[in-house]
Amino acid sequence: MPDISMVHVDQALTEVSIAYRNSQYVADQIFPRIPVTKQSNKYFIYSKESFRAVDDARRPGARANEIDWALSTDTYFCEGHALAQAIPDELRANADQAIDVDVDTTETLTDLLYLQREIVVASKATDSSVITQSTTLSGTGQWSDYTNSDPLQAVEDQKATIQKQIGQLPNSLLVSYPVFKSLRNHPKIVDRFKYAQVGIVQPDHLKSVFNVDNFFVASAVKNTAKEGAADNLDYVWGKNAILFFAPPAPGRRTVSLGYSFTWLFGANTGGFLVKRYRDESRTADIVEVQLYYDGKIVAANAAYLWLSAVA
Repeated sequence: MPDISMVHVDQALTEVSIAYRNSQYVADQIFPRIPVTKQSNKYFIYSKESFRAVDDARRPGARANEIDWALSTDTYFCEGHALAQAIPDELRANADQAIDVDVDTTETLTDLLYLQREIVVASKATDSSVITQSTTLSGTGQWSDYTNSDPLQAVEDQKATIQKQIGQLPNSLLVSYPVFKSLRNHPKIVDRFKYAQVGIVQPDHLKSVFNVDNFFVASAVKNTAKEGAADNLDYVWGKNAILFFAPPAPGRRTVSLGYSFTWLFGANTGGFLVKRYRDESRTADIVEVQLYYDGKIVAANAAYLWLSAVA
């Protein structure tokens, strides 16, 4: 066993972990990170009382009408997530000069932590028992049916549904890669660009045609096979689409479909912390990456979900 006194935070590798990005992952976009200094705490939930029309007239000398914010609370608890990998001395000695095994190991571990968080967030954001404003499409209603479906109208119709619930128009549309493939070739969408000399419809074109601030393509895949079995890759976000509101500036008093409460625990605002220590019994250096977070649905009515959006 390594001597605990030799375990230390590696600042250089921590910065590598912080800087690492994989564009396939969209968890940060749908559940923005909220840095917190306590592993567990309360957060506020706003009710529709904040939309009520109130009497703001004041007579001379009278007190201003005092309002009482209707707030309820829920709690978060940031579970610890960590992965480690050994770098044997033999591997280090035989590594090509162009390869920094410490950096490579850190990025590999960080990517796996990102993937698992993507799976957690996708599971919560596509749970129709929680996101009750939802529809499961089938047959001619699926957006892959180019003759009968109208995804543009479907999304437009549900913008008002969300606005009536949270007082804000949804600003983001997230689709899995299979949905994106169908949308970019849908006749009703292609027709919008027939005079624009667009070769292939790209995400930015779809952002424009759906009239949202953000259009995200969730293309991450996961291997659902058990260890040792034949690989079975599938899309983390399935064949689903979700229209939602996420604030440009996240905050614990700001409405959002969800948040990833991220406990700093000595780390920076990204939440990642990298430790490195020596294990002489294995003649290896151990690199460990850790992250504490809790992905929470904060305002389920800030979203509309289409399950099985395409065949």
